[in-house]
Amino acid sequence: MTRHLRTLAVSTVTAATALWLVGSALAGPINPPAGPVSSTHKTLTEVEPRIAINATNTPGDADSLFKITQPGSYYLTGNITGVLGKSGIEIGSSRVTLDLSGFHLLGVAGSLSGIAFDTVRTSIHIGDGFITNWGVDGIRTSTFGGNNLVIERIHSSSNAGDGIFAHSGTVRNCTVFNNGGRGISHANLVQNCTASNNADHGILATTGSLVENCVVQGNGGDGINTASGSIITGCIARSNGGNGIIAFGNSTISRCVATLNTRSGINGQFGTTILDCTSSGNDLSGISVQGSCNVRGNTCHNNGSAGIIVNGNSSTRIEGNSFNGNVRGLWVTGPTHIIIRNTASGNTTRNWDIDANNVVGPIINRTAVVSAAITTDSAPDSTGSTHPNANFSY
Repeated sequence: MTRHLRTLAVSTVTAATALWLVGSALAGPINPPAGPVSSTHKTLTEVEPRIAINATNTPGDADSLFKITQPGSYYLTGNITGVLGKSGIEIGSSRVTLDLSGFHLLGVAGSLSGIAFDTVRTSIHIGDGFITNWGVDGIRTSTFGGNNLVIERIHSSSNAGDGIFAHSGTVRNCTVFNNGGRGISHANLVQNCTASNNADHGILATTGSLVENCVVQGNGGDGINTASGSIITGCIARSNGGNGIIAFGNSTISRCVATLNTRSGINGQFGTTILDCTSSGNDLSGISVQGSCNVRGNTCHNNGSAGIIVNGNSSTRIEGNSFNGNVRGLWVTGPTHIIIRNTASGNTTRNWDIDANNVVGPIINRTAVVSAAITTDSAPDSTGSTHPNANFSY
């Protein structure tokens, strides 16, 4: 037994020695090479090539705490607190990227805007921070606009004026609320934004704009208000003091929901197309159009005036819509409109109120239909009509 243990111990030492010799053969020299040792560290500029916003790099002037005067990429290193009569950051150059780095620009009474530029600038990008309580706007661009203005991931709230005034710019993934003016104003492209409880419109967009996947609620004016030639799609407008959504002519509104607004849920001026929307519980009409419009596939229920109201005599197409529980279902004033394949039910004054000299598919009254229960794979027709353009009361 003792000889066995001795043999095992010798074998273990021999194996360990062999491993050490192999490791020594593979390892490099332990002495450093001859000559001076050179640094492998990067410079501060290489680590952070952007420019910090501070009194040295971006000194302010008579109306700004900090002012950017050269093109470049700038970033905040801490919060900024406003003072009377000054903006937080003024952009005095084109080709500027400004990263707020998640910090706050905190205004005070009598201050100007959080971020501002008052002349046309090109290629401005502002992102990633909070702007609150400024005496004018949260962000204020030139009223003459500029090219390639992008504002994204900004929270702008409780400013005396607009949350974001971005003339002809792009505003994405922003939240604006409790501002004394509009939430987002004069932008050309607004995507994935929320505008709530602003004193004026939630979103005001310019001619030829796109407003997409936004939520607007509790604003004092219209939820979304666009100039002509615009597209509004995938938006929700709720409990606004004006219209939920209004587009001023030759626009398209699609896949939107408008509820509980003080005026109409959706208002399309001349030449507007309204598709596949739901509008309910609004004080006036679910959908209001002015003429030469195309209104198809919408659901309008429990609105105070009408499910859909058509004003004027300019050839609107009303097709495939549903009106339920409104004061009137479809209310058409004026001639030369076409009305086909709609359904109306339970509207309190009348289901249909259509002026003379319009083109109307037959209206089939099925309000008293008694049909048997269906438990098989076939059943007789209970619509009462095979006319391809029939409208139905039920």
